[in-house]
Amino acid sequence: MPIFYGIDPSVVRKQNGSYGVAFAQLENRFMDRMEKVNQWRAALTEASNLCGLDSKDFRPEAKLVQRIIEDISLKLRKYLSLNHHFKGHLVGIERKIEKIESLLSIGLKDVRIIGIWGMGGIGKTTLASVVFQKLSNSHFEGCSFLSNVREEYERHGINHLRKTFLYELLNDKAILKMDTPFVASPYIFDKLRRKKVLLVLDDVDSSIQLDALVEGYDQLAPGSRIIVTTRNVQVLKKVAENIYKVERLSDIESLELFHLHAFGKNSPLMDDEVLSKRVASYADGNPLALRVLGSFLNSKSKEEWESAINKLQIFPNKDILNALTISYEGLDDKGIQNIFLDIACLFNQSFSRDDAESILGFHDSFVKIGISVLIDKCLIENDAISTHGDLRMHDLLRQMGRTIVRDEHKEPGNRSRLWDAEDVCRILERNKGTEMVEVISFNMSDISRDVKISRSAFSKMCNLRVLKIYCDRIFDTKFKLYLSQDLDSYLSDTLSYFQWDLYPLKLLPSNFNPGNLVELILRGSLVQKLWSHEVQSLPALRRMDLSHSKLLTEIPDLSHVAPNLESLNLEGCTSLVQVLPFLENLEKLSYLNLAGCSKLGDLKEISRSTWYWDLVKSGGIKNFLSNICQQKLRFLKSFTNNILSVSSPEAHICKKFPMNLTSLNLSGIPIDALPSSIGSLSGLVHLYLSECEELKSLPTSIYKLKSLESLDLSGCVKLEKFPEILEPSEHLKIESISNKLCDLTNLECLWLEGCSKLERLPPLPPALLSLDVQDCESLKSLADLPLFCRSVNARHCTSLEKISDWPAYPHGLFPEYSRDVDFFGCGKLDQNTRNTIIADYAIFKMLESEISDLVFCYPGDEIPKWFSYQTSGSLLNIKKLPPLWNNDNFLGLAICVVLDLNKIKHPLGILINFKLNFITNDDDCPCEFRSHQVIETDRECLDQQVMRYFPKGLLQNSNKPSNLNWPSSCSSEASLHVWPSFHDFEEDDIFGNEYCKIKKCGVWLVNKEDLERLNAETIKSKRKRRGFDDECCEASVSDQFVSSGSREEEGDDESHPTISSKKFRLM
Repeated sequence: MPIFYGIDPSVVRKQNGSYGVAFAQLENRFMDRMEKVNQWRAALTEASNLCGLDSKDFRPEAKLVQRIIEDISLKLRKYLSLNHHFKGHLVGIERKIEKIESLLSIGLKDVRIIGIWGMGGIGKTTLASVVFQKLSNSHFEGCSFLSNVREEYERHGINHLRKTFLYELLNDKAILKMDTPFVASPYIFDKLRRKKVLLVLDDVDSSIQLDALVEGYDQLAPGSRIIVTTRNVQVLKKVAENIYKVERLSDIESLELFHLHAFGKNSPLMDDEVLSKRVASYADGNPLALRVLGSFLNSKSKEEWESAINKLQIFPNKDILNALTISYEGLDDKGIQNIFLDIACLFNQSFSRDDAESILGFHDSFVKIGISVLIDKCLIENDAISTHGDLRMHDLLRQMGRTIVRDEHKEPGNRSRLWDAEDVCRILERNKGTEMVEVISFNMSDISRDVKISRSAFSKMCNLRVLKIYCDRIFDTKFKLYLSQDLDSYLSDTLSYFQWDLYPLKLLPSNFNPGNLVELILRGSLVQKLWSHEVQSLPALRRMDLSHSKLLTEIPDLSHVAPNLESLNLEGCTSLVQVLPFLENLEKLSYLNLAGCSKLGDLKEISRSTWYWDLVKSGGIKNFLSNICQQKLRFLKSFTNNILSVSSPEAHICKKFPMNLTSLNLSGIPIDALPSSIGSLSGLVHLYLSECEELKSLPTSIYKLKSLESLDLSGCVKLEKFPEILEPSEHLKIESISNKLCDLTNLECLWLEGCSKLERLPPLPPALLSLDVQDCESLKSLADLPLFCRSVNARHCTSLEKISDWPAYPHGLFPEYSRDVDFFGCGKLDQNTRNTIIADYAIFKMLESEISDLVFCYPGDEIPKWFSYQTSGSLLNIKKLPPLWNNDNFLGLAICVVLDLNKIKHPLGILINFKLNFITNDDDCPCEFRSHQVIETDRECLDQQVMRYFPKGLLQNSNKPSNLNWPSSCSSEASLHVWPSFHDFEEDDIFGNEYCKIKKCGVWLVNKEDLERLNAETIKSKRKRRGFDDECCEASVSDQFVSSGSREEEGDDESHPTISSKKFRLM
């Protein structure tokens, strides 16, 4: 904040008067450096445009001094308060702060809003507060942190909020007297446009609140920033430049935060550690829950801990529940609240959106909207682990939803949703259900006894929408549900989802009207047929699964009553004798599974009498999985154009394929060639030709398959030629691969396992992630590996001598690209190559890994030099340990072993066992850590090395015998024992030297400085060996970045079309 003491701001701005005289003198003095003078002029102009204090406005002068003191004191109190609150209580926040700072782009002169979005308790306010504390003192002239906007808006209204943050930004008491202050008003706007400000709006609940608070924000002074935290992403989408979603804490971070609040600075005992993991698992990475539970359990006994943790499984902590319930109550629509409760009670793990929409209301577009709203408000989220785009609900939110339902009534039969197996069984046994019940979902694997259901169990449940009785494994269920006789009651007409695995009756209830039924699932049931009478209509039915209903003899004609049927699964219905006549009329059928239907008479007749089958009239079958009775189908003449996937293990020739085919599996078919018409399948994604032992060549038209992602030629032992990828006139022998391979610019996986005659590889595609050349016994070298390549399997490439350097990228730039390499059995690798491989692996794996241990096998007989403790033989003593466990730079522990495997050859391989003992001078802190590694020894090989790395977190959190203490700062010595065996830790089952010998072993206590030093040495070695100077080496990274884009720009050359394949396999 500038202070204009005895000078008019306009004089400073225009640099006239005394300022003009001074600048004239400066211009004469710095005639040869006028840029400096211009910079000074610009700085004064900028300062004069800021909102400051003018001494002429304060009489007497003491008022000016008082105003300056008040302003500084206000800022100091805010900063000191924030610093005191957060110091020492933050875990896992550094990377998040860096991300927010990068989104804010403080150096730019624009005005921007960024959003921080996440579920309740995930740390949005904490993150915004820390960023505010860090930036407000040094980068901005006015700052305001407006807390609890949602709550304050409800209590005091929008004007109160405006007055609060505008007064803090401008420090002008006149604003407090205004009736309706707003940013765009002339008085306020004139001040704000000259003052760079930082404003945090915490816990904004609606777009109405945000619009009212930031109206006219784009007129703020250049460089101003606004941060908004919210649980509802829709609040941000109109105005936010960037949106950052706060993710949950990792397992290690969760334990660290919980320990901080449960134990303070003290380390937990071993028994406490086991209980701590249970609490951390329950909190599921939510910082609020970890803090609350840690504080609650602080200083309590083990028995109190166990009681509290068991209670939490049913009754959540009230403070956590209250924080989460805000999001549920913020769902203005009752229907969306019901969707949330349905999902909370129906799904225990991740689930697909399609499944949720199908179960909750296939016809209702409101369900689709509702699920989107729940995602926007962080009440459900994308499952980061799933590879299929599944959704998940946080465990605490699921428990909150179930608590809301549980609170509906003391008696379970009077609640809207039932999920507890014991509750449901009691209700079905005693006929305690009521019209309040809408959803039943439970896992039969959770019941501990056989249950006899009342005949009238469902008679009062007239509003039942979902009945889901399922089991994890229908063939391995210990206890079951029984009915002594048929149900004498109807099932609700509102039922849209009906699943009853191991359904115990021969028929569905006679008075059940399935008009609203969307899915019918009776896996492993005892039904002989579905209904004893003709069903009038099943207009909503989309899916029917009667798989493994071994007594089922027939199903009704569905062509007229279920015109919208899309999926029919009759796998394992061994008594089924008739099904096909109506299939041709099911125009929307997209999935049909008849595998194992051994008594289907019409199909047996076809398979006995003909080798020709025309599927033209089969409707829109997308996945034809029938492999019935091993029928002798040899010729598939033509298919409907709606078929999306064909799997035909018995067909001998395929001359014409459906144009819309996306997946073709001809594995095991004794064909010697593919028809050239395959090139017309522009949408083909997967082509499987594995084990086609007669296949000798592929058509030249295969290069036209521009959508191909996966090509499997494993086991094609007679394949002699492979066509040029982009030039259809040339052919390529299997001893080498076309240099045009690099033009597969999107290829991610390349499998060449077992190509024993392959001698070299061409330049590899820039997007390649995985390369498998295992057992390529003639391969002598590997070309330059692409920047993003993260997996290389060159196991038993016995002729391999050299591997080009792996491009280096800065640690943390691509954290998801961790690297896996396997050069076991590559005895001819030169030493430089070995050193580079080992160093690259150590650097990237050890820096990127937090939890999982790591293994690396490679040829050689020398322990790497950076293993500071090493010896010959299998025993190693470390006499003096440096401080480890309380050292933040300590990352973990690596063990390296040199094996002599020359004479051992065992199909199961052997175990290399590791035992580490940590001791002290007075032996009062003993500790033992054990592990092992399986080594494949299916063939003789030269000396091999095994490197095993155990991160610090894994060492500290591993399961240990209760009578042992884990190493702490008291550990002063250590010893390592390594031995081979066929069994875990059986020291008396040791091989003699004639089978396997431990030649050397070493230990590396890994810290960050070691890795940084090793990284620098490795890069220097690469540059020296390859003759690159620093600039060339640094440029290699950027070259890799632009390669794909450059090819796209060159894509106008039609003679060289780009193929977007992602996977390619040759074996």
